[in-house]
Amino acid sequence: MKTTSVRRLAQVGVIAVCAAAVAACGTFSRSYNVSGAPGGASAGCSSLVSKGPQKLGGHERNTSDQKGTAVWGDGDVILRCGNISDVPESATCTSVNGVDWVANAKKTHDGVKTVLSYGRSPAAEVTLSERIKDKDAVIGEVSGIVSGLAKQKACAKQG
Repeated sequence: MKTTSVRRLAQVGVIAVCAAAVAACGTFSRSYNVSGAPGGASAGCSSLVSKGPQKLGGHERNTSDQKGTAVWGDGDVILRCGNISDVPESATCTSVNGVDWVANAKKTHDGVKTVLSYGRSPAAEVTLSERIKDKDAVIGEVSGIVSGLAKQKACAKQG
C-alpha cells in the first residue's frame, strides 16, 4: 500500500510540473534582441505602439516584452519609441508622409537600415532587416502612426 501512494504522489508531482510548463508557454513572449528606450513606457509611446498594424512589411506582428516597442516577423521590423537622440543634428533628413526621418549610420549596415524620426517627442526608431525588400514602403506606413507624435521642429537639411 505504501508503494502505491508513493507512486501516485510522484505521478501527481510530474503532472503538476508539466501543467506549470504548459501554462508558462502560454504566457511566453520574446525580446527579439530589442531593448526598450528611456521613456518607452510613456503615454505617447504606449499610444504609438498600440496603433501599429497587425502586418507590416509582409510580416505578422509579434509580442515584445519591452515597453515602447513593437516587432514584426522574427525581428524583421522593429519599432522603438522613447527618448532616442543618437543621430547628429547635422544629418540629412528625408520627409516621408509628413514625418522627417534621419538614417542612423551607426546602425545601418549589411542590409539592415535604421531610421529615427526627427523633431518628434517622443522619437520613433525603426530598424528593418535585410529580409525587408521594400524598406521605403514600410517607413511610409510607419510614418502614418508616427505623425501623431508631437512635432517640435523640422529638418534644416533635407536630402
